[in-house]
Amino acid sequence: MNINREFFIDIAETLVTSVFVLSMIYLFLAFPEVVYGASMEPNFYTGERILVEKVTKYFKKFERGEIVVLHPPGNNNVDYIKRIVGIPGDSIKIKDCSVFISRDGNKFKLDEPYLGKDICTSSTGALREGRSEKIGDGLYFVMGDNRISSADSRIFGEIKKDRIVGRVVFRFWPLNKISLL
Repeated sequence: MNINREFFIDIAETLVTSVFVLSMIYLFLAFPEVVYGASMEPNFYTGERILVEKVTKYFKKFERGEIVVLHPPGNNNVDYIKRIVGIPGDSIKIKDCSVFISRDGNKFKLDEPYLGKDICTSSTGALREGRSEKIGDGLYFVMGDNRISSADSRIFGEIKKDRIVGRVVFRFWPLNKISLL
């Protein structure tokens, strides 16, 4: 009888400790997210599972090309997965199906190897074709990899840094696509 009681106490302690540790990881370090929608195809599809790390945003600047999870303007209940295309201080322009960046006197066409060869980046809404827009401090320009089917900064404008939840660092589902990102 005493052995059974000790066994159940050990199980209960293990469960409580595990729940506590997992809760702390979820609240402060990282959390899993399910991809929904076509905006990041062909790199991410609906139903894939990713891990979003949310600590380094406080001491490491976001870089062009990073994949992030964010809350779109005016909605804290929805998570979007997007790619950072423009960082603070950039001037961004969409012209002839491409993204152009001007920064510190340098102008270049953004190299986007993650896009398919026939993908045309067009402008809509907040950013007009051929017009340059300077990205302010603490703001980021984000786009989905599926440029035809993505609600992103071309529509809702630049995103404030505090709207970015974290960096996508790992894909863990489906099993045949497990990868660090």
